[in-house]
Amino acid sequence: MYEWIKAFHVIAIISWMAGMLYLPRLFVYHCDAEIGSKQSETFKVMERRLFKAIINPAMMIAWGLGLYMMWERQWYAVGWFQGKLGLVILMSAVHGYFARRVRDFAADRNVMSQKFYRIINEVVTALMVGIVILVIVKPS
Repeated sequence: MYEWIKAFHVIAIISWMAGMLYLPRLFVYHCDAEIGSKQSETFKVMERRLFKAIINPAMMIAWGLGLYMMWERQWYAVGWFQGKLGLVILMSAVHGYFARRVRDFAADRNVMSQKFYRIINEVVTALMVGIVILVIVKPS
């Protein structure tokens, strides 16, 4: 059963990361759209649906299955896992920040620039790379 749980955990992670990498790109393009335009309203729908239908459920499944595996394998005391958990907490914080940005765009209150969203997209990438390295290499 453990291998099935791990497989669904990886599927959830792939879905979560796909959304976390795509959403800031939508924000970049949304910045160019005139408030109230059809284009802006389309971006609002895309951002909301991506966040609520893919990113949120994927994160919750990834966390739930990950915590189960942590407990099952008693990884909570292992160094590589503690580092990974720290990075996953940071990724979750970025997730929460994106939730706020989705709400701000929906209310036409975005104050951030395209450049900011391009940079934060790289933050997500860096966190993902760190997490994958810790999980695969498991440094002591």
